[in-house]
Amino acid sequence: MGTTDSQELRTFDAADSHNTPVVDPAEFVGSATDHTVWSCVGNLTAVRSIRARVREFLGRAGCAEVVRDDAELAVSELATNALLHSRSGQSGGVMTLFIRIDAGNVRVAVADQGRKNPEESDVIGREDQNEYGRGKLIVEDCSSRSGEYWTEATHVAWFEIDLS
Repeated sequence: MGTTDSQELRTFDAADSHNTPVVDPAEFVGSATDHTVWSCVGNLTAVRSIRARVREFLGRAGCAEVVRDDAELAVSELATNALLHSRSGQSGGVMTLFIRIDAGNVRVAVADQGRKNPEESDVIGREDQNEYGRGKLIVEDCSSRSGEYWTEATHVAWFEIDLS
């Protein structure tokens, strides 16, 4: 049995805290009735803070409890992955949370500062399946749609939950 990122000590350069990850501007267009963008330091308390922000925002918007529960669990997975697998989890790292409510759905995205080590692949080998990959299944189970995309220096993972 191998070690996980949290068990293995690696040395990486510090993340550039002035290079805040951004969400694609296309996220802001459309029929959004409300949205918020929030950046936070990528440390162990970030996941808890992001979960609380999502729950609070969706509560103020009047979303059903089941939507808040699903969104909170799914965003927890995205934020945890950003901390474990990107420069956002390194010293000086930053993550950005984006939430948008349209007439028919909620969209949540977590932007991070890209790979810790650009030479490493995002592809998980079959031998790693026991330790990795469950978070994606949780996000898919909690959401109507999910995905990810890259900008120049930012990785963005997102999900949507239908409100109707």
